[in-house]
Amino acid sequence: VCFENGLFTAQKNRFRKLSNNHNTFSFLRHLFTKSQRALATSMLAFIVCVSLLAGQCLSGDCGDQNTSIPQMTIQVYDGSNAETDDKIAASIYVDGAWTPWYRLDHSGCDNFDQGMTNYFDEFADYNSASGWEAIALYNCDTDGLEIDAVGYWNGADSTSVIDFFCFNVAGPFEEDCFTDLDELPQGSCYNGGSNAYYDGIWIDQNNAGCQGIQFYTGKTLVDDDSGTFVAKYFYSSSPGSPSCSNLLLDEAEETE
Repeated sequence: VCFENGLFTAQKNRFRKLSNNHNTFSFLRHLFTKSQRALATSMLAFIVCVSLLAGQCLSGDCGDQNTSIPQMTIQVYDGSNAETDDKIAASIYVDGAWTPWYRLDHSGCDNFDQGMTNYFDEFADYNSASGWEAIALYNCDTDGLEIDAVGYWNGADSTSVIDFFCFNVAGPFEEDCFTDLDELPQGSCYNGGSNAYYDGIWIDQNNAGCQGIQFYTGKTLVDDDSGTFVAKYFYSSSPGSPSCSNLLLDEAEETE
């Protein structure tokens, strides 16, 4: 029960993904490139779970993971002020077009809390066999959200996870939008380009360059054979800025 709920969920899924897709060296390398705060939080959550005689755990996630349908997963960075109560909007590029903007929300749940993994079904009907080509995220207000990872439908009846963000996903080239510059030598974002990529990214109306981001799915670092996915700027088209007072809701199928 403890491993399926609360604060331990995000790390459990992350460890399973890394161990399945990487060799031992790559697994250890990625484990320690992420902030040790996340690991410490996971260990603490496990200790709390074991210590509770009732067998219940601290609840820390919004939504339920469902591998049978396309889901978008947002993992909030486990750091100070990473959480938000703002409206977060999302659109995906699939089958050659952007979808309408949806609000990512679970009624009755404290969405986007620090260290939380959020599972959203807003795009469950977009089950293209070729997967989602790109994702756009937008923060409608000034309470910033710090994103650690994004999960998306890969078209192969499963979800892939983007763990890193290239330097030009927000901006243009706005360093204030990123967290923890990663300078590992395993690859570059682009051919002949900068090796700058980051563990986390902010979306926030307080900075004009950080209000929203759009990025490819399914991209890896140049010269990196570990299979680690990284967000690269999607330049083909844009969904435009959402009307934050008129976002679509998943269950109601009506405008907010």
